[in-house]
Amino acid sequence: MAVRTMRVNRWGNSLGIRFPSEFVEKVKLKEKSLVEIITDGNRLIVVKAKEKEPRKTIQELFAEHPADFIDDEEIDWGAPVGGEVW
Repeated sequence: MAVRTMRVNRWGNSLGIRFPSEFVEKVKLKEKSLVEIITDGNRLIVVKAKEKEPRKTIQELFAEHPADFIDDEEIDWGAPVGGEVW
């Protein structure tokens, strides 16, 4: 485990620290990477966040359903109950 003392500096209305390049390279951080900041007593733990899967397109979402998935039957939801305009 590597340890390095860094100074906390003002960043607008917040406080910030800079990550040393050897730490950035070790955990493969890059600009705009997401990190999780965890508090544990008087400790701050910074963990690289897992990358989210890219959003699927509507075609990708419906590709998993059979072609006859869409039901053309109209559904009666009852009379309007609020200020709906039809």
